[in-house]
Amino acid sequence: MKKANGDLMVNDKIFISAGDLSGDIHAANVIKEIKNINQNCHVIALGSNNLKCVSDYFIEDIVNINAFGLLSLKQILYFKKLLKKVSSILSIERPSKIILLDYYGFHIHIARLAKKLNIPVFYYISPQVWASRSSRIKKLAETVKKMLVILPFEEALYKQNGVDAVFVGHPLIDKIIQKDSFNKKPFSFLESPLIGLFPGSRKWAIKRHIPILLETAKILKEQINAKFVMFCVNSDINYDLPEYIKLDTSGSFEQRKLIDFAVCPSGTVSLENALMGIPMAIIYKLPYLNYFFFRAIIKVKYITMVNILSSRNVVPEFIQFNATPKKISEYVLNQLKFDNYTTKVQELVSFRKMLGQPGVSKRVAEIILND
Repeated sequence: MKKANGDLMVNDKIFISAGDLSGDIHAANVIKEIKNINQNCHVIALGSNNLKCVSDYFIEDIVNINAFGLLSLKQILYFKKLLKKVSSILSIERPSKIILLDYYGFHIHIARLAKKLNIPVFYYISPQVWASRSSRIKKLAETVKKMLVILPFEEALYKQNGVDAVFVGHPLIDKIIQKDSFNKKPFSFLESPLIGLFPGSRKWAIKRHIPILLETAKILKEQINAKFVMFCVNSDINYDLPEYIKLDTSGSFEQRKLIDFAVCPSGTVSLENALMGIPMAIIYKLPYLNYFFFRAIIKVKYITMVNILSSRNVVPEFIQFNATPKKISEYVLNQLKFDNYTTKVQELVSFRKMLGQPGVSKRVAEIILND
């Protein structure tokens, strides 16, 4: 698929963009599969380290600017400048296809640029239009060739609104091996449980969640012989951890599978824990302006995917003013009773069946290349 002089043909070029850490990981996995199919594919990318490692031309890191919710003036100016840069690159390089992952606020502008240049857009991992701002579906319909959705109900939602969509399965299915059944452990393991503490990946989340996690662990330690591990994406923590809390920055799922219970934010980490059958309590504390903004526009009853897909409160959500160490620790203690614990594990293990079959990244790559 090269010209005689060795120059890349237009059809060998793909532009891809991901704006958060999980999207960057999933995007990189798709690019790996695309390059397995077409080794001549030339990839232009916006994202973070994972995409940087698999792209041929990496523009810049947009993940670590921590843009979320209401943007600062500095962030708004940054994205305006970046969009101008992307516009120039697309006009010069003329990729044959554009892949966007979530991150609607910025990516809708890239989709509009692509529309003007007559470049088809494949949107993998839909913005959560079913949770808030459903008017975005119309804008996506105007600019996107195909939605590659990861939640089963999203396919019908888009098709009902005139958008070509296909359910490809959730990419975490390929990443997670279910946690070994709890009953392989001695019945006494709940007398000294290993509890995982997850502050999140964004800086604002870490700042607000760590004090809650530390105080929750302190209360639990006073009442049961628990052990604790703080799982962070990096070691840049400005808190002194007590000696009974170990720090893990390895990102290893093998280490995650050792924990008996988790206290974590909603989002990717909670879905990962659910797929591994790890009972948990969800915490989420936003900056106040963001909290009141999202509370005004959110239409769904729950914020955690296992609850949304199950249409019930499988795992409790301690949000904003309700995210107190006292309430969280009381729930954890109750959940660590044997009957409650075993029932919850079985609920979470059965949940996995709702998210599709393995081979998601390869399936996505094939659809994009063949469409």
